[in-house]
Amino acid sequence: MKKYVTFFLLALALGIAPGPDVLFVFAQALSHGAMAGTWVTLGLCTGLTVHIALAAFGVAAILKQYPKFFTALTWCGAAYLLYLGILTLFHARTQVVAATDTGTMTQPMAILYLRGIIMNLCNPKVMLFFIALMPRFIVPERGRIALQFLFLGCLFILATLLVFNLVAIGGGALSVWLAKFPSASLCLQLISAAVMFGIAGWIAVLNLRGGRPS
Repeated sequence: MKKYVTFFLLALALGIAPGPDVLFVFAQALSHGAMAGTWVTLGLCTGLTVHIALAAFGVAAILKQYPKFFTALTWCGAAYLLYLGILTLFHARTQVVAATDTGTMTQPMAILYLRGIIMNLCNPKVMLFFIALMPRFIVPERGRIALQFLFLGCLFILATLLVFNLVAIGGGALSVWLAKFPSASLCLQLISAAVMFGIAGWIAVLNLRGGRPS
């Protein structure tokens, strides 16, 4: 039980630490409201189930032998974020602020959910986490290694839901407050675009240096 508590606390800490996923949730909540951040979070957690399954059944260990695959994924993630940033700038002057007193979103739930899935699947650091750290919490003597992986994965998803939803609520609340100012709509869109451009640039720099997002 102590191992599971330690793992859960570690997962919470990783969720709180600034990273591409949590910044993406904040940017979407800031731009489209708290519920938008929640739907993105659900998409991210759906992507986590893929990483967990790969780790549980040993596929992740095989993929680790092909670093170019991980690099290709990170480039895909950077390109997708760049696309979203450009799209946000394009609509900056026409979109209204998503978060209002009624909690209305300007983006369909399905699109936000899909964005979360794509963002997570294009973030190899998640799989690398499961490869590097999760095995330390596995007890081979207990058997059923795959089930232990799946259980730890569920704890990781729970921690992600807790942290990222708080981030979504915070981003949504901030957007509601900023909406009281005349130029808030444009500012929110510009901030959201800047966050996405920043993450994409960070990933690109790490790739060019031969590293991986941490």
